[in-house]
Amino acid sequence: RKLEDWVVTSDSDNKQGFTRAFLALSRNKRALFYGNLCTDVPKDGELTRTGYCQLRSPVNPSASQTYNWSDFTHLVIRMRGDGRTYGLGLQKNYKRTHRLDFAMGLTANDQFHYPMFTRGGPYWQTVKIPFSKFYLSHKGIVQDKQAPVETSEIGFFCINLMDNVDGPFHLEIDYIALLNDQNHKEEHAYERYSLEDHVVNVY
Repeated sequence: RKLEDWVVTSDSDNKQGFTRAFLALSRNKRALFYGNLCTDVPKDGELTRTGYCQLRSPVNPSASQTYNWSDFTHLVIRMRGDGRTYGLGLQKNYKRTHRLDFAMGLTANDQFHYPMFTRGGPYWQTVKIPFSKFYLSHKGIVQDKQAPVETSEIGFFCINLMDNVDGPFHLEIDYIALLNDQNHKEEHAYERYSLEDHVVNVY
């Protein structure tokens, strides 16, 4: 994928804050996600917190297409960070759901997350994260009722920063890859409670 196909967003794009985020080529000809995180809350009488930005993978142009990663067990990223903790996110492509309006209304803010810790400094690091470690959240709130990621229907992958630390950030990315580790047998890392069907956190 081309660098310009990736999507960069922040709270300032929606007039919900003052964070600035960009994507460009670094001096090493690698992808550089950088900017300045700001947690100052706009004086609009509505917002109580802010300070976020996101780098999102290209969305498939066809509503019938998804990223099918079912043949893989791990997400692998080689990067060089700034010591901050970034969030990795996976979202299902709900456009494939027959009951689109209902599904989007209830689950549009559902994402599977996992933290990516960066060391900072001049050295590259490679993180290898099993899909089984990703946990379900809704609007940033971890859900009691967990489920594994449906890797056959990924709508997009994203890298988020919302660590409540004001100041500049930079994340240089060499590559993002998928890995099939045949020794990895874990399907889901978290307890799965047997609960009645219910709807949570719908506003």
